Amino acid sequence: MGKKRPADAVLVEVPYLRVANVQRGWLRLDEIKTLAVTAEERDRLLLKDGDILMNEGGDRDKLGRGWVWRDQVPDCIHQNHVFRVRLKNPDFPPEFISHYANEFGQSYFIDQGTQTTNLASISKRRVMALPVPVPPVAEAREIVLLITAAFARADRLEAEAARDRALLDRIEAAILAKAFRGELVPQEPNDEPASVLLDRIRAERAAAPKPKRGRARKAGG
Repeated sequence: MGKKRPADAVLVEVPYLRVANVQRGWLRLDEIKTLAVTAEERDRLLLKDGDILMNEGGDRDKLGRGWVWRDQVPDCIHQNHVFRVRLKNPDFPPEFISHYANEFGQSYFIDQGTQTTNLASISKRRVMALPVPVPPVAEAREIVLLITAAFARADRLEAEAARDRALLDRIEAAILAKAFRGELVPQEPNDEPASVLLDRIRAERAAAPKPKRGRARKAGG
């Protein structure tokens, strides 16, 4: 984890967060890997409730993306490519800072980042220099509550839209099935059912003589 360990170092296996776990506005925790570290490394990198996580590298448009750690995984640490920001004021909601950085800080991180052939990165010093307007604690909490409620409503609308699309697909399939069975309009008793008509067409095609293909004559033959 950045320092050479002594040969007799005692290692412990702990879960750790990678860049892939830290998304913009949420944490992907369905796949948490583990790492063998010393007790000193574990204590130094241990995540605490309320820590703000930000990515150091990856695609340029993903620099600085992150979210707030809420002790979802016990004794979890972070790798070097994930920055940890811990607020001095424990009463201030860290979600406010993370929301602001994800939305308004993205252009700043892109501008301040550096680019190699395949990877972009940004230093922790430049991440910490992001200018953030800091309202009173009560106002910041109210803003976070409003954002959370708006996102929850958006999630509900998205789920409802997905259900509506699935229902529409089933209705369209049912309409097509009825159309081919001749059930969309009243049918005369003497009318030939669509299924019988299709069977008759197939039989007529199968019985029809196949056209013979003649061999083309060679010029001058």
